Formats: sequence, C-alpha cells, structure tokens
Amino acid sequence: MKVFNASSKQNNQLTRIIGNITFLFILALFAFILIFSLMKMNRPLQTLPSEEFLSTVNKHKDFLSVTNLGYFSIRTMFRMIVGMVWSFLFSFVFGLLAVKYKTARRIILPLVNFLESVPLLGFLTFTTAWLLGLFPGNVLGAECVAIFAIFTGQAWNIMLTLYQIMEVIPSDLSNVTEQFKYNPWEKFWRLEFVYAIPGLLWNVIISQTAAWFALVASEQASVALPKDTTLFLPGIGSYIQVALNRADFKACLWAVLALLLNVVILNFLVFQPLVRATYYFKYETDVESTTPPKSIVYQLLKNASLTKQFSKGFASFSRFWIYDIPKIWYFLKLDHLYRLVSKLRNFFKTLWYVSLAFVVIICSIKLYHFLPHQDFSMIPRLTLYTTLRVTLAMIVAGVIFTPLAIWVASDNRRLNIVQPIGQILGSIPSNVYTPFVVLVIGMGFNKLQWWILPLIMVGCQWYYFFNVIAGYLAIPDDIRDVTKLFKLSKWQWWTKYLIPSILPYLITAIINAAGAAWNADIAAESIQWGKQTINVTGLGQYISVNDGIKDKSALGTLAMCFMVGLCIAFIWQPLYRVAKEKFHY
Repeated sequence: MKVFNASSKQNNQLTRIIGNITFLFILALFAFILIFSLMKMNRPLQTLPSEEFLSTVNKHKDFLSVTNLGYFSIRTMFRMIVGMVWSFLFSFVFGLLAVKYKTARRIILPLVNFLESVPLLGFLTFTTAWLLGLFPGNVLGAECVAIFAIFTGQAWNIMLTLYQIMEVIPSDLSNVTEQFKYNPWEKFWRLEFVYAIPGLLWNVIISQTAAWFALVASEQASVALPKDTTLFLPGIGSYIQVALNRADFKACLWAVLALLLNVVILNFLVFQPLVRATYYFKYETDVESTTPPKSIVYQLLKNASLTKQFSKGFASFSRFWIYDIPKIWYFLKLDHLYRLVSKLRNFFKTLWYVSLAFVVIICSIKLYHFLPHQDFSMIPRLTLYTTLRVTLAMIVAGVIFTPLAIWVASDNRRLNIVQPIGQILGSIPSNVYTPFVVLVIGMGFNKLQWWILPLIMVGCQWYYFFNVIAGYLAIPDDIRDVTKLFKLSKWQWWTKYLIPSILPYLITAIINAAGAAWNADIAAESIQWGKQTINVTGLGQYISVNDGIKDKSALGTLAMCFMVGLCIAFIWQPLYRVAKEKFHY
C-alpha cells in the first residue's frame, strides 16, 4: 500500500513538472515571436525586397529558399496574433453597442455586413498609403498594412457572431439575472459573455481561413521609392505570391507545408485547449453526461501548479473586474450623468443622421467625378456574371457542408478528429490551388470554365461548416431528448427541429460566406501562374486586372458593394429579424 501511494505521488509530481514545462514553453514561444518580430520590424523600408528583384532567382540567398520558411513563419504568426487581438477589441466594443443600443444597431449591423463583403483589394486601395504614412520610410508601416488586412478578414465575422449569440440568449437565463439584480456590467460578464464563448471560439477558428487568405495579398505593399514599387514583407503569404509569380510548383508545396505546420501548432497549443476549457460553458441541463473533446495540452496545463497559481490570480482580477468596477461607476455618480445624456438621445440621433447624410452626399459627388465614366456601361454585365457565380458557389457549398457539419457535430469522436482537419484545410488560401487549376486547364477541362466554382467555394464553404457545428453544439440536450420522443421523419427532423434550432448560426454562416465568396471570386476570376494569366469575364476579373489603377479599382469595388447593399436591405436584415423573433430558446 505504501509502495502504491509513493508511486502515485511520484506520478502526480511528474505530471505537475511536465505541466509547468508546457506552460512555460507556451509563454516563452509567444514571447519570443512578439519580441523577435518587433526587433526585425523597426528597419528602413528600403531593406525590403522589391517585386522586380524577386522576379529572378538569387543563387546566393534566394527568397524562395526552404530555409527562409522558419523565419517567415515567425513573422507571419506575429501578424496573426496582433490582428486577432485588434479583431477581438473591435468585436467587443461594436458588438456590445449593437446589442445594447437600437440607434447604434441600425448603423453598425448594415455597416459591418457591408464591410464584410467589400473585397480586400478595395480596403488596401484606400488604406495602404495612409497606413504606410503612420511610419514613414519604416517597415512598421508595411506591417500595419498586413495586420489591417488580417483584421478585415476576422473582425466582421467575430463581431457578427457575438451580436447574434447575445441576441438569442434564453429568456430564462435573463430572468435569473434580473432576479439576482445584476447590473448591466455584471450581466454581460457573468451571463452574456460566458454564453457566447463556445460559438465565438468556433468562429475565431474559422476566421483564420480569411486571415491566411488576406496574408497572401497583404504581405506586399506598393510604395513610391522614388517610383511606384511593390515591396514584399518576409512571410508565408509573400512566399506563396513569389512562388506563383515564378510558376514554382515545388516552392508552392513547401509553402503549403509550412502553412499547415503553423496551423497545426496554433490549433494544438491554443485552440484545442480553449475548446476543451470552454466545453462546460454550453447551455444544457446534463452536460456532465456528454464526452468533452480531448486536448493533450489542456490535460497537462490542468495539472500544472503554475496554471493553478495563474488561475487564482485571474480569479482575483475577475472579482475586481466584475464587482469592484461598478462600485467605482456608482461612487463617481456616473450613472446619473449617463441618464442625463440618455435624455438627449433623440438630439444625438438626429445629429448623427444629418451628419451621415451630409458625408454621404459629399463623398458621392467626389466619387462620381473620380470614377472612370467610360467603364460605366460594362459594369452591369460584369456584375451579373459575378453575382451568378457567387450565388451558385454559395448554394452548392451550403448544400454540401451544412449536412456534413451536422454529421460531424452529432458525434464527439468524429468532431475531435474532423475539427482539426477542417481547420487545417480551411486555412489554405484559394491562391494555393492555382497550380492544380492550371494543370486541370492544361488537360483541356476548360469548358464552361467550371473550375472557377471550386475556387470560390474554397473561400466560403468552411463558414458553413464551423458555424453550423457551433449552432448544433449550442442546442440544449433536453431539446434533443424531446425530439427523440416524437417519431419524426427525416424531412420533419430537418424542417421542424434542426433548421429552426440552428437558424441564427446558419444566417451568420451565410452572411460570412457571402463576404468570403466575393473576395475569393476576385482571386478566382484572374489567376496568375508565372507569365500566364487566366481570366474569366466578371467583376472580380475587372478589379484584379485594374489593381493599382485607383479609379477603376474604386468603380469595381463600388459595384460589388452595391450588390452587397441590396443583399443587406432585402435579405440579411429580414432574416436577422426572423431569427431573433421566432427562432431562439
């Protein structure tokens, strides 16, 4: 018996040591990435290689050398981390404003729906010069361009998810907070935020897909040194772009392997432990009876003494953050000031709408004189072609990946296996598939240009997959148990139970997929493989070919935004209202 107890103590001690080493390793790894990248960024802009310089192979130290991928991975991971932090800050601020204030909601939701579908090239066209100007002549300016592109790929999706989940919180939970007399601050941190975490985490995972797609386009910046020159930041995205420009199939494969390795490491060290840690945040009555997802890192950290000390410190901070900060608010009588200002909300609302109308009129007049009038006649035809392709790709992706997501989410063992694979595949930007598309076209399979649909689907299909998984996992178990008591046909099971249950998440998936599809279409309608360019007639091809020509890029972007605006007014907003009013627990 003594031998058994001694052995058990030794095992526990060994587990704590391994857990502590794991904890310190993760902290050291991310600290190294941040510090090392900051040291490398503060350099003159002229030290970056130009597109002309990279067009030829350098025998001594070539940009596409495999040995560069380790350094490039560190720089790219830094941009991903910083972009994710800014995306979270934006999502919490504007997501809360949209939920709590009706006037803000009327502005924020349409604007975010609109911005989500604006092509990345449209953002970069109007923001690159300004971001470079923040740090004139320094690499930090180009880094801001890349980080902003990652932000645009993540922030809209995360914010919409936070808003959508907080809008459908079960009424019985809200009633409990009222009975306990929670103030709005306590209600958010103890109910709304906790309830949103599982779905929010799944959308953060899928947002990595758009972030990797953005990196390929953003790790290069056009500057005047002294003439217009395209400079490349060190990173996996720029590595992929240079490989495509040189038609180097081998380098593309190395880049994909490096990208996948980064995704696997991030998933293993961060997302899998977070999914496991937040599993019991799910709203159901018998969560203990289900099998949580597995995570080796979570189990190691759970037994680490350093993690427990960190948890105690975090708990103390949480008590201060949740309970003490409101006391300061009331002590300073800020609640009286807030009520006084709220009485003037009609005045501020009127002032806001008048100012907005004034800005829109002025900008419209300037845009009209700025845009190339000679191209106006062709835009409706190009818009029609692109809209049909995007719509068809979204329908096919939804029909395939919605049932697939339900099949995966319905079994925890399948979910544990497929979720990391889906995240890895979803993180591959559509540009990477260009060599394979060129091979298929070279074999003669170019009839009806059908190959463009898979390229668009690659950009949007994973939004269906992960959002539907999050929606299915959010269904309370007691609701599922009730459906088993009724002998429903498969059609009734889908139409009477499943689709209504996941409809808020499905709407978010469609909106996010639409934005990603428009971006993917630009890359799909004009693909570059070395000196060969394969174009398909459409709005995406018009924007891609005229990249750098500001007036034409602006015209193509505005046409795409006009279609997005129509979808917001006549599709997304009505669907939001239906999901909020009829389909929630």
